[in-house]
Amino acid sequence: MNIPNESAAELIARFSPKRPKRYAGLYPHAEFIRELRRNRASYDTIVAILRERHGLHVSDTTVRHFCRDILLERPARRRARTAHTPATPNRQPAHILSPRPARNPNVDGPQVAEVEFIKDL
Repeated sequence: MNIPNESAAELIARFSPKRPKRYAGLYPHAEFIRELRRNRASYDTIVAILRERHGLHVSDTTVRHFCRDILLERPARRRARTAHTPATPNRQPAHILSPRPARNPNVDGPQVAEVEFIKDL
C-alpha cells in the first residue's frame, strides 16, 4: 500500500465530509424572513412558508436563531409574573389578639406563648 507521508489530522481533514455553513439555506431568504418578522409572522409560519414556497426544510428553532444571530433581532422581554389573589369582598380581617403590649425581648428576655390565647382547631 502506497500512502504519502501525511499526518493523521491532514488525512482526516481531506477525507472527512464538509459541514455546510451555518444557516446556509436561510441566507438567500434573509430579506424575505426579515419582512415576515416585521409583519409579526411567527417562526412556525415562516417555516411553513419556506417549506411550501422554497422547498426548504428547517426547524422553527433554526429560524429563531437565524433571526437573532444574523438579522440581529432582540429577544422578547419576559413579563414579570404578578401575584394573582382572588378577590373576596366579604372577607373579614384576621382577628388579632393582643392582651398586653409587646415586650422588648432584649430587656425582658425570651417570651413564652400563653396557652389560653391559642384557638383550638
